Amino acid sequence: MHIFGELNGTFHLCCHAAFQDNPTIVGSHEESLVDIWNSDTYKKTRLNFLKNKIPADCITACYNKEKQGSDSNRLQVNKRFSKHAHLQAKTNLDGSLNNKPTYLDIRFGNLCNFKCRMCSPHSSTSWYTDTLETGFSKVIDHFTKNKVFWEDVPDFIPHLEEVYFAGGEPFVQDGHYKLLELIIDSGHAKNINLSYNTNLSYSKYKKHNIQELWDNFKSISLWPSMDGFGKRAEYSRKGLSWEKFHTNAMLYKKYITTISSVINIFSITSMPDLILWCKHNNFDFYGTTLIYPLEQKITCLPKSTKKEILAMYKCFLYTHKDILNTYDIEQIKNWLTFMMSRDDSHLLPAFRLEQTRLDNLRNESFTEIFTEYSSWY
Repeated sequence: MHIFGELNGTFHLCCHAAFQDNPTIVGSHEESLVDIWNSDTYKKTRLNFLKNKIPADCITACYNKEKQGSDSNRLQVNKRFSKHAHLQAKTNLDGSLNNKPTYLDIRFGNLCNFKCRMCSPHSSTSWYTDTLETGFSKVIDHFTKNKVFWEDVPDFIPHLEEVYFAGGEPFVQDGHYKLLELIIDSGHAKNINLSYNTNLSYSKYKKHNIQELWDNFKSISLWPSMDGFGKRAEYSRKGLSWEKFHTNAMLYKKYITTISSVINIFSITSMPDLILWCKHNNFDFYGTTLIYPLEQKITCLPKSTKKEILAMYKCFLYTHKDILNTYDIEQIKNWLTFMMSRDDSHLLPAFRLEQTRLDNLRNESFTEIFTEYSSWY
């Protein structure tokens, strides 16, 4: 039911699997969506899943996280789209499907006004001048001007139930607006839910009034990204103004489903403040433990710092037990279980080296912001 087109023009099993080593590639932007949907690789993968043979990229992206006590994209999606489980029985003997996908996830390039420390030039144009990597084009966009893609999309629109946008930053991507207008013109917008991962830094872009476009659709769900709180979040999400984020969150409040966080070295110590902010403003929160870059994982923290974090969260959970629901508590415990699941502190020198390099480029100071890490940094 799901088709995912990555920034680099390849199609993968999902956005989480795409970032693993040697991810399964089911198609290319040079092919038609019809051919990709029933490509040999897609058909083989479906048959393997039915035999409980899980692709390696799926094991790394989700199954291993679940074993370590973390939530996963697989579990989240299975809950949201459980009504489509019957499609398994409709898989043809060769692995093909007669139905068209109901969920479209297309990334219209890496244009973004932020350069978050866990990101890269692959996903943000703002990172371009700060990277040591070579071979990158500043702007990556294989779909906005792709004739084959735009010829195929109209046939898929009547079958769509949800379209998901991420980036880059979707609010500044022309392809995003082009697709919305195409769906509206088709007359099917009223049947389609839109969901976004966004940095929430824009309320208007060029000639577009995003809320006027949204009024045509069945529903809008925003999952704004926010990793930590206040100055710590501004440090890790370069380009962020916490004050502006708060203002725009109030502006878009009726559309916001969940505040989405990456749980890493930068965010773990100020997540309690973000959680309280979410509760005060009646937002849900969802935190997923970071897997890459490896040296930013919370498993890299020294044992003494992990003990301090455990003690902090124990106090937080007790003090705020009246406002935290069962899922909130489960999430937090999963983060901590993941943190304690292994010792990756041997990666801390690489962490220090990269943050020092970026501090020098950006005129920032890790030690001034993260005073709680002074004992080891």
